[in-house]
Amino acid sequence: MKLTLRTLLAYLDDRLSPVDAREIGQKIARSPFTTELVDRIREVKRRRRLSTLDRSQQMIDSNLVAEYLDDQLTPELVARIEREV
Repeated sequence: MKLTLRTLLAYLDDRLSPVDAREIGQKIARSPFTTELVDRIREVKRRRRLSTLDRSQQMIDSNLVAEYLDDQLTPELVARIEREV
């Protein structure tokens, strides 16, 4: 299984099969960058108050992000979102 942001988030939310979770867990353990990213994501999830983005920043439609995370987009849209983010 390929380690992408989507699979990383699915791993953190316990949405992967045990076999896939083990494989992604091993890939995370081998990558210092990914390990740090996982730590940062967990830290942000624990925060009670999060700041919002400046309204002047371009935002991707939240429904499109949800479809991305649920693996419901075409490969073309996935590539576009990953380029923009």
